[in-house]
Amino acid sequence: MATTAKQNLSLGKLRRSVDGNNSYTAPMSMSLASGSGTSTASTPVKMSDFSVSAVDQGVGGFTYLWEQTAEDYHVSFSNSGSLFNQRIASRTENFSWSFDGTLDVTIGSADYTAQVTAGTITNTDGAIAGTFNQSGSIMAKFAEDGQSDGTTTKVEDLNVGDKILTVSLQGSTDESSGDWTNDTFDKDNTFTQHSASVQRVLYEFSNSYYNINNGQELITGEHHMLYRQAGNQNWVWKTAPTFEVGDYLMGKSGNQIAITSINQSVDPDGYEVVQLDVEPDDFYIGKTFLVHNKGNNSEPSYPSTKFTTAPGDRTIAGDLGDTIVVDEAMTIQLANGSGNTAITNSQTSAGAVTLTIALSTSGDPGTNGTGNSGTGFISFPKNDLNFQSGTLHFRIKAVAAGSGDGTGSATISFTNNGVTNSDLDLTLNFT
Repeated sequence: MATTAKQNLSLGKLRRSVDGNNSYTAPMSMSLASGSGTSTASTPVKMSDFSVSAVDQGVGGFTYLWEQTAEDYHVSFSNSGSLFNQRIASRTENFSWSFDGTLDVTIGSADYTAQVTAGTITNTDGAIAGTFNQSGSIMAKFAEDGQSDGTTTKVEDLNVGDKILTVSLQGSTDESSGDWTNDTFDKDNTFTQHSASVQRVLYEFSNSYYNINNGQELITGEHHMLYRQAGNQNWVWKTAPTFEVGDYLMGKSGNQIAITSINQSVDPDGYEVVQLDVEPDDFYIGKTFLVHNKGNNSEPSYPSTKFTTAPGDRTIAGDLGDTIVVDEAMTIQLANGSGNTAITNSQTSAGAVTLTIALSTSGDPGTNGTGNSGTGFISFPKNDLNFQSGTLHFRIKAVAAGSGDGTGSATISFTNNGVTNSDLDLTLNFT
């Protein structure tokens, strides 16, 4: 943390910086933060003892690292307080190290200093020395108390345990203990950034979504966001169907952002959507605005059925006007239970090609799609299939119109109640 004028200082943030504890409400004192182990100490401790004025540019260390050697690389800070290195910079949780380019190196567990070990470079007999030199960059990110480092990630690419940005809401009701939908927050309160931890990533389907401010947020109508009516003193939880242009949503710094447009998109076949469950708070910053976990006051149940990825991507090719069934069945594994299975097709270009799928849990459904009690060739999306554990066999059929665009790609996605999503990528080539 930097010591800048009028900065909001938080013992909760300091606790996470010095011990990695995820709680903002656990007991904390300046003396405990200093490592004295007591709630009081004879030596005064100040916030500035833990501060820096800046993270210096670049990673320090040798520009050239010889093969089969190890060297230390480090992050440096300007005007660090007396306790910064000892209590914050020495914690591995506050740093993330990586590298790029053609480097063959390994990086051990690292705080503000990382030991980088170079592999062996084997030159071909007779080659000029240096021919096979490697190049790249060693990089480090510092994010005190595990907060977001400012990068953006697609929601479908998030993993359990990832840290994402949120905003503190003092007095908020935990969704497991009460009705949070009636919470209100005075607009003059202080709202500060911190981080939330992803607990679950859930895949669902919705027949509509709302586009707010030309893409600043795409969200379903059941998802609550922190909303304030123009002229009202309080922020409240509301859903998109009740929003009005000219009112406000909360941004990533606790700021207000005016709603300039809101448009609904509807598709009877449904859209695949991703929901997050985060803790210790139950809300997080989406693409632009503060969003609440979707759910209710009780812990939901989660199915255990999972898939393994269908082996091998495929090309389906022919002439315009052809009907092609893939030459052999593909399989995907189900395990540990049952549940509604959704199969969708996301197709780019190749508008002249229509894809269908035949499925069977008993064996190859064959070129007619009905072998081994197969479903026959059915259209996408299919959202209500119920398969038990075992092997799911399937074939893909492509019907190409006599004219039009027959080249492009498609992605067949298998989702079981949002637990695991596996994709089969197809290349379509009908000319």
